[in-house]
Amino acid sequence: MDLVQEYVRRYLVAQREAERSLAEAIEKLEASGHRIIDGGQTGQTTWQYTDWHTGEILASGDDRTSDDAALRALDPDEAFLHIDDIARQSAEPENPGIPQSLATALEDWVDLLTTPDEDIARFVGWTPQDVAAAR
Repeated sequence: MDLVQEYVRRYLVAQREAERSLAEAIEKLEASGHRIIDGGQTGQTTWQYTDWHTGEILASGDDRTSDDAALRALDPDEAFLHIDDIARQSAEPENPGIPQSLATALEDWVDLLTTPDEDIARFVGWTPQDVAAAR
């Protein structure tokens, strides 16, 4: 088996495992009463916070209103957690023996939104659906 193909496969599996781990962490946090939010600055003077699951806008404003004050008013019990503050497992697969610079380039190729799932699938011998599920 080609080491480059093997590395891409391992990277895809590591990404899938990292996403599964994140989903489990979010599920536990929500079960304990937390609400996962997303957002922040949307422009030079504007901000917006949304529910991470639904996309519902929870608060928005501009430089005349404080986003911190708005969030405190919406969340007096401090149950909101920003998605960026939830620890993510890194997708670092075991390297089968290729140069690290090549591994990094392959990760970039897989992570590019312009790289079609079909191209990756053809390269590693998976179905496009399996690749999409892992990305």
